[in-house]
Amino acid sequence: MYEKVSIIMPSYNYAMYIRQAIESVLNQTYQNWDLIIIDDASTDYSLNVINEYVKKDSRIKLIINEKNLGLAGTLKKAIDFADGEWIAFLESDDEFLPDSIKEKIKAARLGADIIYTDTEPIQDSEMAANIEEYYKKVGKYLVELNNSKFIENFPQIIAKSNIIPTFSCTMAKKELLRKCKFNPICKSSLDHYIWAQLSHNRIYYINKKLTRWRLHKDSYINKDKYSWITKFLFSISIYSQTIKNEFRLKRVFLLLNYIRTRFIYFKLTKKQIKISIFNDKIVFEKEF
Repeated sequence: MYEKVSIIMPSYNYAMYIRQAIESVLNQTYQNWDLIIIDDASTDYSLNVINEYVKKDSRIKLIINEKNLGLAGTLKKAIDFADGEWIAFLESDDEFLPDSIKEKIKAARLGADIIYTDTEPIQDSEMAANIEEYYKKVGKYLVELNNSKFIENFPQIIAKSNIIPTFSCTMAKKELLRKCKFNPICKSSLDHYIWAQLSHNRIYYINKKLTRWRLHKDSYINKDKYSWITKFLFSISIYSQTIKNEFRLKRVFLLLNYIRTRFIYFKLTKKQIKISIFNDKIVFEKEF
């Protein structure tokens, strides 16, 4: 059985990188794929590069947005267009290693619904160091990722932090993605919003560096800045998705308790009283 994988590549003004991204798809050891490149009204020479490859390989398809839709609208449009059973994502400034799709398909055959892999950061050394430090904390406080496995308690984990590095290291069943909403209040956290919606499915982690993740300051995740209230509301939207399978009354109780703990934290011991608001910002601490 050779499952078809539709690889979705959103493109917007990454002409300097997109050739390497496309070549990394052509170099896959797993060959039952099509590549859907959806250009979001680029103003550079991206279309010139893409059209070179469209002419060379019939598996490469190009969709052009007449106006800029942003990442959410672009991905949703491409998912609706795709005809593969599986959707793999590859942003146009990233690259697959040759066995990326092959290894994901192996995980799919184990019964996974969503698969993600380890990544190899390229370029910005400072950002790479920050990412490495973040995943050390993930391993210490949330989940140990020292071997390939199904992730247990994924809803509880994703409610606290997005442990999936980037869209480019993921593959998911198309039928699941088509049911997702693509309208997060924090647009640059679209991936976190989607994984929260899918958190009750079977998530499999592959402990292999199968994606080259380009870290740079022009990336969409670094473009938007949000106020604390926007981040606060976004965190509530994430949490509400992770408890959606609970019965209604329990959901209400859990959500209200979550809002309380995110908004006001109160701790009283024999020697200390501590109050903090807005995500652990200390405003009062008194020893007695």
